[in-house]
Amino acid sequence: MLIMAIRKFIFPEQEFLQYYLLAIHTVLIDHRLAFFLNKFLNIDLKRMSKDLDISGQNGFYSIFEYEDEDNLLNWNLISNSSFLNTKNEIKGSLLFKDTEIDLKKNKLISELNQVDFFLKIEYNINSLNTTEIINSINKIPNIISVYNLNLKKIKNKENLNFS
Repeated sequence: MLIMAIRKFIFPEQEFLQYYLLAIHTVLIDHRLAFFLNKFLNIDLKRMSKDLDISGQNGFYSIFEYEDEDNLLNWNLISNSSFLNTKNEIKGSLLFKDTEIDLKKNKLISELNQVDFFLKIEYNINSLNTTEIINSINKIPNIISVYNLNLKKIKNKENLNFS
C-alpha cells in the first residue's frame, strides 16, 4: 500500500493588517458622502469607473478611491449596499401578463448590515490619527455615527481585499 504524505500550509491570521476600516452610518447617498469626506478630510475621492463586483454575490457596490502619493495612503469609500431590480411574473389572464418588480438589497459585509459605508485607509497607516479622522467625519451633516471596526471580528473581510 502506497501512503502519500500531504502537506498542508496554514497561514496565520495577519496580525499586522495594513489598513483601518471605519464604519459609517448615514442617510447620505454615495456621491454626496464622498463630496463631504473630500471637504472635511482634505482628500480627493473619485468614483471608480467600475463598481465593486464580488463573485458569488449579486449586485455591484459603489466605490470611490483616492491615492495620496505624498503620504503613501490609499483611501477607499465602499458602499455596503447593492440594490437589484428583479422581475416576478404574476399569474394573470391569457391576454395580459402582470409583472411585479422587486427591489432586492444585498450587503457586502452581511454581518454588519446596519453599516451604510466603509472607509478603508491602507498602507502607511502609522502616520494617521484615526481619532482626528473620526472627529472630522462626525462634523459632516447627516452622519449618524462613525467608528473604527475591529478587523479580527469580521468574518468575511476578504470582500474588502480588492486593491
